[in-house]
Amino acid sequence: MKLHVIYRSTGGENRKNRPAFYSKLIALASLARALDALQTEYEIIFLNDGEIPTDRLTLMVAFGAALAVACGSNRSSYRYALRLPRRRGWAPGDLVWFAEDDYLYRPDALTSFVTAATRLPDASYFSLYTEDRLDPSSTRWAPVLALEGRATGDPAAYDVDGVRWYRAAGTTSSFGARVATIVSDERLLRTAPFSGGAWDYATCLAYQGLRPSAAEALVRPPDGARPERSLPARVGRFGARALMDAVALSRPARLRRQLFAADPDLATHMEEPFLSPGTDWAGLAEDTHRWLAASGGLPRARRQFVAAAG
Repeated sequence: MKLHVIYRSTGGENRKNRPAFYSKLIALASLARALDALQTEYEIIFLNDGEIPTDRLTLMVAFGAALAVACGSNRSSYRYALRLPRRRGWAPGDLVWFAEDDYLYRPDALTSFVTAATRLPDASYFSLYTEDRLDPSSTRWAPVLALEGRATGDPAAYDVDGVRWYRAAGTTSSFGARVATIVSDERLLRTAPFSGGAWDYATCLAYQGLRPSAAEALVRPPDGARPERSLPARVGRFGARALMDAVALSRPARLRRQLFAADPDLATHMEEPFLSPGTDWAGLAEDTHRWLAASGGLPRARRQFVAAAG
């Protein structure tokens, strides 16, 4: 089983409320460190939309292939990334991790993902960062969140080497899946961003066969979200949402996926109001700084080669 990682990155920044330890270099280094800890084969492709600073680009080239793309938006780069498993002919039994460039990873994050995928054959999608657990009372028309977040009080959660994996309602655009699942669900996944709002969360409900328009009742829209300005845009968004509802509710049982999430979170979005609890992320960022300095930004195999040659 090989792990393919698709890392979407931009050269610019936005106005999100970032913690003091935030930097895109540290985000990138934390993922590189998690890759370095893997005992399984991997490859990583960097989709770089815009000019990338030299320090980040150097680290990217050391670990994988850096591709320049001209997508222009988060939605477009996400839809571009979803094509790669099919276009590149990756083996159906392989795994893929879709990554954004503002997440901080624990060193064991990807190892835990690969292990969980091996031990949980019924899981199709995986999250390292969420808290919303599906309540057993959920129906396809009305998904309901459990009162307690993550795996707390969940007797159905699976313990995999100290990490508890539970059925989650939704997650962000940083997630994992089996290659066969992505290829099968590609049309749904690439249509979902046109539904607007919390489309990444709605996507998760849809592939589970749950009514995705219910996402509006489960999650709040981003602060400052702008309403559609034109009638065609509003009509298009309504049409996309109606289509997703119809597709989700008509999904046969064999295509209703299961999303499993880790407890504790093995990564965090580096935005101040949404840092995952229970981990000293500032301390981890500093530790990642030290790893980057000690490794020289090189993968373990290349460090060993350099040491042997020296």
